[in-house]
Amino acid sequence: MGWADAALTSPVTGLPLLADTAHSLAGGSERWPVLEGIPFLRADRRSLADAALAALDAGDTEPALVLLLGDQDNWARTPPPDEAARQKLVSNGYETFREAMELLAFGPVATYFAHRWSDPTFMSGLALAEAHWTGGRIFELGCGAGHYLREFARVAPDVCGADIVFAKLWLARRYVAPTARLLCFDAAAPWPLADAAADLVFCHDAFYFLPGKPHVASEMLRVAGPGQVLVGH
Repeated sequence: MGWADAALTSPVTGLPLLADTAHSLAGGSERWPVLEGIPFLRADRRSLADAALAALDAGDTEPALVLLLGDQDNWARTPPPDEAARQKLVSNGYETFREAMELLAFGPVATYFAHRWSDPTFMSGLALAEAHWTGGRIFELGCGAGHYLREFARVAPDVCGADIVFAKLWLARRYVAPTARLLCFDAAAPWPLADAAADLVFCHDAFYFLPGKPHVASEMLRVAGPGQVLVGH
């Protein structure tokens, strides 16, 4: 599922972003890369976005993907994966979910994701959503590798997930939630989503570590419009 019919805006200027090529979005003088249907809109990674765009414009998809798979959040406890491991993952394409996470140097996060399906907090999030979702579009903030998105896609007509780490979204695309719309941006910056873009905004096991919580909460309410916001842990 792509972004062709969705309204995205620049996290820097707020201008509408429209596809100018098959691998990029543009608004005004800005351009942002899109890999495997995932727009990379991290306002704090402008130089990385430009490097990925340069590779894509030259027709070099693999180098662009290798670049973005090395990006992390600012509070990562493990060093980023080395370039050789990322290149192996991109070139080979036969690794399992767990092998991919090992090559991406996810460390303890890999164990968390591998066992997420049976984690009591995951089950409580499903119960929270089931109790309050009344239908319509679902947007998940901090979706990680897409475990909730996979479940939401079974019942919701439009499912979108966002995370600050591109590699997690890539795992969601390749292994966990291939039909979901995915978006990489920093929740501490202005969100690149329109008002009332979702009927339910969901965030579970993530809100507690996000910086700038008043801003994040305000954006969640804006994107939900007259819909609902569910935050759990």
